[in-house]
Amino acid sequence: MTRPWLSIIGIGEDGALSPAARGCVTGASLVVGGTRHLALAAAHIHGDRLPWPRPIDAAIPAILARRPAPVAVLASGDPYWFGIGTTLARHVPPAETRCIPAPSAFSLACATLGWTLQDCTVLSFCGRPLVPLLPALQPGARILALSADAGTPAAAAAMMAAHGFGPSRLHVLEALGGPAHRVRTCTAAAFDLDAVHPLNMVAIEV
Repeated sequence: MTRPWLSIIGIGEDGALSPAARGCVTGASLVVGGTRHLALAAAHIHGDRLPWPRPIDAAIPAILARRPAPVAVLASGDPYWFGIGTTLARHVPPAETRCIPAPSAFSLACATLGWTLQDCTVLSFCGRPLVPLLPALQPGARILALSADAGTPAAAAAMMAAHGFGPSRLHVLEALGGPAHRVRTCTAAAFDLDAVHPLNMVAIEV
């Protein structure tokens, strides 16, 4: 088996898909993704739908069972940057996959803030502890971190303030690229943002 049958498609909060990505989704016998992603791409899905179970690995047998029929997996932004691409690569050889990424949350954040991505430290708190943030807190550093949920920005701010980084500026970027896109800024010590969107990331100026 060397023909690609598994398409890994990046999708943004605006639901936009390139013609190539739409073709992969429309022609798939099975489309897998988060409930949000499946709703965004609903108009293009003609095959079966499978929302990600918990844990995500529980969906792998169902995906592999479709081989060699075409399967499309929807993911946020770039599937190989803190995304589902890494998980799928453990089960499907690269020659059997095709990936069409969308702009990552990190790229969208830099485009919004006017930051240079290669000068930033990038982290993810999705399913991970906040502790790796501490060694990244260097004077003048810029940090981009994916949040696990709506409470992550406040938790990060509290950790920073407790370790003497209270004056650092936090930009909370919510629902990047979608209709609910919002950016709010405060210091770690004076963090007072409420009703944070669960899909968010934190940009920090130390």
